[in-house]
Parts: sequence; C-alpha cells; structure tokens
Amino acid sequence: MALKVKTQDVLEVFNEKLDSVGEKFDLNEKILSTIDLKLIEIKNTSIKVEFDSLKEETKKNSELFKNNRTELDQLLQKHTSEVKFFAKKQEKLQLYFYGALLVLFLLSATFLAFAMNEYHDRKEAEQRLKFYGKEASRRDLFLKEKNMTLQYDDWLENEQEKIDNVK
Repeated sequence: MALKVKTQDVLEVFNEKLDSVGEKFDLNEKILSTIDLKLIEIKNTSIKVEFDSLKEETKKNSELFKNNRTELDQLLQKHTSEVKFFAKKQEKLQLYFYGALLVLFLLSATFLAFAMNEYHDRKEAEQRLKFYGKEASRRDLFLKEKNMTLQYDDWLENEQEKIDNVK
C-alpha cells in the first residue's frame, strides 16, 4: 500500500526548512554587513609613510655598505696580489724544475755517449789483442818450424835491455 502523504505534513516540513534557510540568510546578511563595514574602514584609513626617517635609514645603510665595499675591495686586491705572487713563484719553480731536468738530460746523454765510446774502445782493444795474439802464435809457429826460437829469445832480451837502459 502506498503511503499517503498529507499536505499538512508537507507544509510542516516545508516551514521547518524555510526557518533554517531564513536563519542562514540572516547570518549571511550579518557577514556581508560586517565585510562592508571593514571595507569602508580600510578605505578610510591611509598609510602614511615618513620619508624623512626612510631617507636617514637609507643614508645609514649606504654608509655601512660603503665601508663594507671598501673592505671587500681591499680584500680582493690583497688576494689578487697574493695569487699573482704565488703564480710568479710557481712559474719560477717550474723554470727551475725544467732547467734541472734539462741539465739532468744533458748529463745523462753525456754519460751515455762516454759509456758508448768506452764500450767501442774496449771492443776495438779486444779485437787488436786477438789479432796480435794470433800474430804471436803464428810467429811462434814459424820460429819453431825454422828452429829460430832461441835466436828470437836472445834478440828479444837484447831489445828489452836497450829499452830499460834508455829509461
């Protein structure tokens, strides 16, 4: 069965809802009036800026910053001069290093050339010694074949005495 809604019940619910909506409208009107009053108050008030005190503060700040700027400039110049000094010192050290490296290279090259020269002289002396050793053995062989070994020994002793007497 369908429920029958009475008009009276609907009207009562409608009146209740209407009352709550009316209260909300009243609250909105109060809020709007308060906002309007605050807006008017804000429009009526004006901000007054005192330029004299602002000028004084600006002058004070500029003087403080001027001192700071001069200090910063002095620090910058000091650091710049220190960097230049160390750069020159580093350049001089590099010059000494490369000069020492050049001297070391030249000494090494000279030593190497001397060692190579001595090596070749020694090889040449060894070759001469071999040559003269072969010559001496051939001479001894020749003298033995001709039976002249005793004559050669006598001659060699005479020549040695002549050399000793000259000294």
